[in-house]
Amino acid sequence: MREVDRRQPPPQRSGMSSATATAVRPAVAAARLKTELAALGATTEVGFAEGGAEVARLQALALELEALNPTPEPARAQALLKGRWHLLYSGLGLLRETTLARYSFGLLPKVPIHVVEIFQETDPATGHYDNIVHYLDWSGEPGTLVLAGDYRVEDDSTMDIRFDRAILATAAGRSIHPFGGGSVGPIQARISYLDDGFRLMRGVNGSLYVLERLDPQPMRWTRDG
Repeated sequence: MREVDRRQPPPQRSGMSSATATAVRPAVAAARLKTELAALGATTEVGFAEGGAEVARLQALALELEALNPTPEPARAQALLKGRWHLLYSGLGLLRETTLARYSFGLLPKVPIHVVEIFQETDPATGHYDNIVHYLDWSGEPGTLVLAGDYRVEDDSTMDIRFDRAILATAAGRSIHPFGGGSVGPIQARISYLDDGFRLMRGVNGSLYVLERLDPQPMRWTRDG
């Protein structure tokens, strides 16, 4: 009787080197963390809803993602920084029902507004760094506030930001309001995570900002009307 060969066949190669597999694991982990951060940002209403277990979880996930930062010099990564970014979360203590004065460092009057969404636009070619607030006024009419400024690179991960004017766009027209004395700042911000579509920043006292890039090449910046 012929003896049957019971030896196991050699394992099939997956086609992925160990180095590639090692590189994929952090990318998969980062994708999971970014998805959960975005979801928690929505749960906390971009930070308008202060405190709670969701905020504690969000802060913990941010630390995990920062440890996976793939960009060694994020403040100098111009191609990754450029574009229109949507604010997913702010740890600064935002208010949904507020005033134009609060969002303009006291430059504009204390006109009541309801904040709808907040964006940020960065153009490394010019150094422009703008915060954009879309809001509704007391009558429900939409408006846009642009806090226009510029940034310079302080070191590999840190930028200094100065704001020199506020731009208001409403149904009544567009107006420009320069800061007396030249500008507000510098305000220092550290980029703790950056890839081609997601950014974490740390501001005053370590306050966390989570942003997602919507458009890397805007045809027109909001400051330009």
